Amino acid sequence: MQYHLVAFVILLVAVIAVFAFRSSTDDSQVQEDFDRFLNEPMSPRQAVRFYERYVGHKYENQGYDVSYLAGLKGHVDQGRDIIVKTPKEILVIQTRAFGRRRVVHDNDIYQLFGKMTHFKLTSVDPNRTTRAIFYSTSNFSSLAKQAASTLGVEIRTEKFNRTYPMIKCSVSPTGEKNYYLPFDPVYDRVKIDHKRDEHFVRTVHQAVKKGFKRAG
Repeated sequence: MQYHLVAFVILLVAVIAVFAFRSSTDDSQVQEDFDRFLNEPMSPRQAVRFYERYVGHKYENQGYDVSYLAGLKGHVDQGRDIIVKTPKEILVIQTRAFGRRRVVHDNDIYQLFGKMTHFKLTSVDPNRTTRAIFYSTSNFSSLAKQAASTLGVEIRTEKFNRTYPMIKCSVSPTGEKNYYLPFDPVYDRVKIDHKRDEHFVRTVHQAVKKGFKRAG
């Protein structure tokens, strides 16, 4: 009887070890895929999406509600890349990832102002004010700066960043803890709530260490 019990324990430990090794191997492969994603050259379209997510992350990390319209709706986002809801404001954000020699022109400011106005008229929210922000990796022309000042559009120059913590660690309504990578189809739909012990991390190892597993 004792022999069978010892044999059962040994078998159980072996099974657990196999699953742990397999899980570790899978996570290592996922990290390799993620590293490849971060380091491979990007097409102009990929760079635009990456930059949009980086800007949105700055607000997500502050606990604000962020909707990535371009990521969720593609070309039907009406030029509004990101909608951010704070307790007092709704921010209509446009992003541009340009080369060094490109600049944002006044016409771009006029278009964002018009789209912000349309959003304000069609999305009535008496508890929040609505304003527009234009982020770009490059400079704004003098006319663009004048237009922004006149119309009350905030302009910000923000460098492209490929090293921010972009892995999303999310807890499902049933308590399941999963992590999501930028190339996952549902990535833009996943929202992080720090109050629910959800996180942004830089590596798969950090996600696993916090108890999260790869989303199936």
